[in-house]
Amino acid sequence: MKEQLILRCEDTLDGIFTAIFDGFVYKNRESQPYEDQIRIAVGEEGNLQLFAKEITVETDSQKAAKTVYAIRTRLGQYVYQRVFYALCHYEEERASVVFGYLVRAFRFGIRIDEHLADSYVMRVMELSRKVSNECQKLYGFLRFRQLDQLLYAEFEPKCNAIPVIMEHFEDRYPNENFLIYDKKRKYALVHPAYKASFFVQEEEMPDIDAGERDEFEELWKRYFVTMEIKDRHNEACQGNLLPKWYRKEMLEFQ
Repeated sequence: MKEQLILRCEDTLDGIFTAIFDGFVYKNRESQPYEDQIRIAVGEEGNLQLFAKEITVETDSQKAAKTVYAIRTRLGQYVYQRVFYALCHYEEERASVVFGYLVRAFRFGIRIDEHLADSYVMRVMELSRKVSNECQKLYGFLRFRQLDQLLYAEFEPKCNAIPVIMEHFEDRYPNENFLIYDKKRKYALVHPAYKASFFVQEEEMPDIDAGERDEFEELWKRYFVTMEIKDRHNEACQGNLLPKWYRKEMLEFQ
């Protein structure tokens, strides 16, 4: 049995792509056939494992960019998007699963998703699908408030949704100053009007009074209540179409 190698990286996309880069460096040094002995652990240090060597990976934006470039040029945009979505999932083992998937993808090529019997391929497809499904809902369920000269939205997505949904809202509101805050991961996307977006951590965010309300918000809540046809009220159907998880930050349910 070969010694397991654990690469521990920070919980960011750049951090994970850096670890994937280093993972392939270590893999290519092996003189014997690779047997999935390399794992990528995300976040703070965990429990030490017997018969395993752990290496801390420092985030390197150049290595991350090279990894992304290699995936896009050799495997195509479709495979890159699947990998990107899977890495935005909250699954603890997502980075290791994606690494195993990429090992196979660079071996089999762009038709990697035809290898459905492979557990790594199936797992990446599953993680990617779950992230895509959640983000499709967020396109319609995310609510913005007008705060002074800023459109503000906050939410608690299960997955790391901001990197996936940001392009949609940048295209939709190019002329607006807006901020989307992920309360669970404590960071935000800031989009200045007609300029490039950027990320900020919670401690770097400007002071925002998200409790402000205006008359249009109250009118919308009243409209939502009064428009319902009482005889057709169906909690079960509403729950299927709009799960309660997404209602916490929706004005009409507050």
